[in-house]
Parts: sequence; structure tokens; C-alpha cells
Amino acid sequence: MRHQWQLIIVVSLAAACAATSTWAQGAQAPTPPQESSNESPAVEPAAIHAIDDMAKKLRSLKTFSVTADITDEEVFESGQKVTYGGTVTYKIKAPNHFFAAIDSDRKQRSFYYDGSQFTVYAPRMHYYARKPMTGSVSQLVEAAQQDYGIDMPLADLFYWGTDKAPTSSIEAATVIGPARIGKTECDHLLMRQSGVDWQVWISRQTLLPIKLIIANLDDPTQPEYRATFDWDTSTALTDSAFSFNPTPDDHPIKIDEGTQTKEASP
Repeated sequence: MRHQWQLIIVVSLAAACAATSTWAQGAQAPTPPQESSNESPAVEPAAIHAIDDMAKKLRSLKTFSVTADITDEEVFESGQKVTYGGTVTYKIKAPNHFFAAIDSDRKQRSFYYDGSQFTVYAPRMHYYARKPMTGSVSQLVEAAQQDYGIDMPLADLFYWGTDKAPTSSIEAATVIGPARIGKTECDHLLMRQSGVDWQVWISRQTLLPIKLIIANLDDPTQPEYRATFDWDTSTALTDSAFSFNPTPDDHPIKIDEGTQTKEASP
């Protein structure tokens, strides 16, 4: 995501540990602190190791689909919070096939990339815009943001494990312990970076992120962004999933560099 807070936390659809991993066992039975200090290290090596493992797993995926149930908090001038919900869907076939869809209380967007053409579609307005484009999926995500002002949801998933999301930017990292998301056994990690606290729950079986919470520390009310993931790494994806075919009701519009397609309220 590049979420509205423009996070590049150590995420990209790129950590976890297996149920038998030694670092997880160590996290559940920490070594007593030395007499000279009553506090744990700000950055626990076990937590960084877990993030690295998750990133490697994400980077290894060649074909996958993932759906995220999301909630996003907005703070009014009165200080009151309002929560918006929705879903984000990704379909990826490396190296250069990409589909994403946002269906939320405030926005509907679909993005198609077949390796040669990038299409943005606003289904409520029946507008679409196309641009010739080449390169990998990660290059597409970066170009969409930098050249056209299009922030892909949960874009961090494409930066975990790359030099755009270095672990050196993590100021504090803690292994909270084991947890369960639905029926999935996870390890729960807590991180802090400049302006944000974030938590991630990582499946012990698949090493993939199952839940993510990001809190904006720059706002005293600390609004949160939450996502819970459902992964499919076994179903094959055909090329047709990445191509947009307009209907007679759909109308082309231009998309220029430095601009973003807008959608009126329904």
C-alpha cells in the first residue's frame, strides 16, 4: 500500500518463522536482562530475523492472489474518528503481470497490467485510462506513483525485502509472542519507525503476513490502518486476468504525468 501516510515501512508484498524456529522459541523464553540494564534492546534481533524471513518468502512468490479486508480511520477537525472499510485484491504473475482492485466505502478502482499496457478503471464512472508501459511489477508500482500520482493500496508488499524498505529504518522491534488469527498460528511482531508504529502477524506455516496494523504517530489521536490477508499461492492465473476489455458503457480518458484519475462520489 502506499497508504495515504506514504509509508515505506519494512514492507512490499514481501516474515515469519516456522513453528519450530529457534528464534520463536527464544522469544517465548527470553534471557534475563543483565544487571546493568533493566530494559530489553530497542531492536530485538529475533524480530528483524522474522521480518527478513517474511520478506524472502514474499520475494519468492511467482504467482499468487491475495485479498485483504481493510479498515482505515480518518480524523475530523473535531478530533472525532470515522472508520471506512473495504477490500483490496491483488493477482500477480511474475515478472510483469499485475491486477489490483480497490472496493471501499469511498473508492472503487481497478488496475490492469499485461506487461505492455497499464490501465486504470473507475467502474462507478465507467472511465478508463491507458498508458503503454513495460517492466516488472515492482517497477510498475513505482512508476504509477512517481509519474502519475497513483498510490497502489498496500504497496508496501512490493517493497519488503528490497532496498526501498531497509530494516535499518526500524527504530524498535519486539517479538510479542505466539498468536492466532482465525485458525492460523502466527507470530506477532511490533515495530516502530519514524512517525509510525506497526504490528504484523506472520503465519508460522507459510511465513506470509496474515494481519497488519499501522498507527500514525504524527497525529495525537493515532488513527490506524488495518488489513487482514487471505492468500492463494497455488491457483494458476491466465493472461486474461490482467487485460482490460471495455464495454460500450466505458469511456476512455487521458492520464497525464503528475496527475491522478478522479472519481466522483456515487
